[in-house]
Amino acid sequence: MKQKRFAMALLTTLLFCGSLVPLYGQEAPPTAKNAANLSVPANYILYIPGLKNATDAKADIEANGFQTTVTFNAHFSLVNDAAGHKLLKLNTLDAQNDVLTIPLDGTETKLTLIFKAKGAVVPDRGTPFGILWAMWQRGEYQSVLRHNASNQIKGSTGQTGLNPENIVSDWHDFRLVFDLAPDGKAMTASAFIDGKQRHQTANFEKKNGSGNFIQFGENDGSTNGLGRYPYLLLIKNEDVSGKSLAELSKIVGWDLEAKPVLVNDPDPVSKKPAKKPAGINLTAADASSKDPNYVDPSLIKDGVIDLAKLPYSKNAAQKVTANPKLPADLARIAAAIVEPSGANGAYRTIAAAIDAVKPGAVIYIKPGLYQEKLKITKPDLSLVGESPANTIIYGYEADYGNIDGNLLVEVNLAEAGYFTAENITFYNKGPEWNRTWDNVERRSITLATRNVQGGYLKNCIFLGQQDTMYLRSGRLYFENCYIEGEVDFICGGATVLFANCHIHSLYYKEGGYITAAAPSDTQGAGFNNGYVFKDCLLTVDPAMAAKNIYLGRGAWTGGSNGAPNPAKVVLISSALHGRIHPDAWTDWDNVNTAAKQFFREYQNSGEGATPVETATRRFLTDAEYQVNYSSPEKILGFTPKLPY
Repeated sequence: MKQKRFAMALLTTLLFCGSLVPLYGQEAPPTAKNAANLSVPANYILYIPGLKNATDAKADIEANGFQTTVTFNAHFSLVNDAAGHKLLKLNTLDAQNDVLTIPLDGTETKLTLIFKAKGAVVPDRGTPFGILWAMWQRGEYQSVLRHNASNQIKGSTGQTGLNPENIVSDWHDFRLVFDLAPDGKAMTASAFIDGKQRHQTANFEKKNGSGNFIQFGENDGSTNGLGRYPYLLLIKNEDVSGKSLAELSKIVGWDLEAKPVLVNDPDPVSKKPAKKPAGINLTAADASSKDPNYVDPSLIKDGVIDLAKLPYSKNAAQKVTANPKLPADLARIAAAIVEPSGANGAYRTIAAAIDAVKPGAVIYIKPGLYQEKLKITKPDLSLVGESPANTIIYGYEADYGNIDGNLLVEVNLAEAGYFTAENITFYNKGPEWNRTWDNVERRSITLATRNVQGGYLKNCIFLGQQDTMYLRSGRLYFENCYIEGEVDFICGGATVLFANCHIHSLYYKEGGYITAAAPSDTQGAGFNNGYVFKDCLLTVDPAMAAKNIYLGRGAWTGGSNGAPNPAKVVLISSALHGRIHPDAWTDWDNVNTAAKQFFREYQNSGEGATPVETATRRFLTDAEYQVNYSSPEKILGFTPKLPY
């Protein structure tokens, strides 16, 4: 799933929640010209880097009649090849987006953008940087083709997976073809690599934005871009599908077939330190910091979390208590005790205790920082800590591929059963660890669950970033818990009741999403009621004063096996902060729209609550509340209780 952090000090609007808009202001762009006044047909626009200005990419682009952004030279540059020719280089590894704009007159019905390009692989992941993003804006309608870090070509809808050699192993020839339908609204976008069609979004209508232009660069919300381009050729209103590069070279008077040899332009190298820190603290050297006084901003001091100032967000965790009342006979009923020193026969690690006990056991976890990655397959286990302030499971589990590669604690039961946890902090330090060396948002799941048919988590804290909670299937109850994240940080298809919980949205430069609900999936147990937030508190980082938060988007069809069920999210009697987007809910894509899901609100309060039902904010009816949502038993199909 899911997106990179990108910030632009650009001229106006931005890419947000799948809605693509131009990255320039409202002034009409200048008339496009051909590089070096090459003698080419009037419907051909050929840009050869460096012919108008060999040192300044922005000046060179603008001299060709194209429009740029104020940050253009931070992301585009001119580099040499071995033959002394200039190449245009795109580099948005600072996690900001940037594009160049080629103006059009609005009479175009077909566009073909041809270029040669060489990209690079992200050194720490083995996946490519994005190498293309192109959008045709024709009046109120638009079409887009883009390549992302998952090595896919995506259109306005749909996607096609590629092999690494299709993108980054060598120079490749790209043709992006946009065709306008007879109705003047729908467009077909096709991507060809080395003469083979790799993706097509056919006859798709997307009304968004205004103007007449094509943009090229990197404007994908989940991807950093890197590419080198010896030329860009735009052909208007002509079918050149039957013309080879050799034939086109003769037409434009420039060799479009030559493969440049890069000079002094190596691919990016890893910024990651040689080793991870031994403990919870990052030193300046670990973080590749030049400041000898560097202090990890998410430092846990003396093994204790201050619940009034959490280590990453600095937020105060409400709804959670630092001094919970423990069962008087906990030491007796526990089948295993965990204590970092191993004193008195205790297990030193939680994993060792889990391996040792039988299904149905209670494990008593004494205060400590437990750097562990846990996978729990035994049913009916209970993990009981002394306090979320001092019983902490943490790790550096960052995303190195798909969503299953970065799970701090995974509860994946082979046989359906319950799982309970109480008085524990689950802290995936992946966000902070990655920010010190990569500046890219990555998934950092604290808890992932599958096939848990009676989960009960009480007085726990979950600290992550994207996908903090991946609750794929089953039925779970969270009581008096604190959960923080930024994008889709509660995701999956389980039926979950969050009762009296604190949900906090971290700072994210482009806003954020609380839920990414998948089609509801209780694996045949019934009670497919989705996510229910009852008597919860929703807060947001104060730095988000100019950004909006969506309650959710969906459906995320890849997050469960529940299709064709809709995704469901219901907020009941909860306090909503004032940065909730006026629409509250948004689409996952152009197929899995919010309107198709069961997104409802009921008797909420706060600045972000809506007093009246709107087209995008539907209310739960009184009858629906009474029948399906008025008690934990009606929502979940079981009575939540701790087994001790």
